[in-house]
Amino acid sequence: MPDLPPFVLPSGDVDWEVLFQVYEFVQFRQLADALTTSEVGFLEQVLVLPEGGAVLDLACGAGRHALELGRRGYSVEGVEINPALVAYAGRCAYEDATRVRFVEADMRTVEYAAQFDSVLIMNSSLGFFDDQTNLQVLKACAGALVQGGRLLLQCINPYRIESYLSGFRSGWYGLAGGYVLREAHFDPSSASLRMQYRFVSPALGIDAQHPGDSIRLYGFPELLSMLRTVGLRPVSVFGDAVLPAVSFEEESQWQVVVAERG
Repeated sequence: MPDLPPFVLPSGDVDWEVLFQVYEFVQFRQLADALTTSEVGFLEQVLVLPEGGAVLDLACGAGRHALELGRRGYSVEGVEINPALVAYAGRCAYEDATRVRFVEADMRTVEYAAQFDSVLIMNSSLGFFDDQTNLQVLKACAGALVQGGRLLLQCINPYRIESYLSGFRSGWYGLAGGYVLREAHFDPSSASLRMQYRFVSPALGIDAQHPGDSIRLYGFPELLSMLRTVGLRPVSVFGDAVLPAVSFEEESQWQVVVAERG
């Protein structure tokens, strides 16, 4: 594993994405590795990936799914807007000697033409934008797929948001030699999950407040409508992105939709 990128910028600001996408996964490495193995096994199963198939992973973070897919022989392109994450993931791919490439880009502006067998949008990464932009991202995903290619879209289920937040809403935990406070609430008027973070490190003299995230949550019927609007045919839905596969039911905190380009 390459050296970890610094999570404190020269300006003294915290690089929140590096803190959460790298340091948090390293700290909980055993749990993260087990989850990644299960999730990638699920991806292989439901996407019916051909041997050596091409996969596009949008908003890939530090590349944990992309890297594991690469280790299994797939050709993967990971798109991530944070340059430190792209550099770190690229070093990991180099050490693995796999066919994984990471690109620094905004998922709202990428343009690919019918070159991937599968496209991934994991962990509710779609909902960070307004409705029209989210639809444009899905349209770009459809354009990136070959005929018969599949998009996998993992989103929080808004109808079970209270259950999702029960273990998330508030609390301190140790990370990177300091402490993180997480707070979250659901705004029903905009169907958005609002999240705030604070990081305190007495040793580094840091007390930083995250600017806040807002994730638009879509119900299953809304997702189906959006996918059909951009020319994708929904073929299946699951209650989580893990093995063994679980059905999408009343208690499901996640909705994982697979849609195909016809």
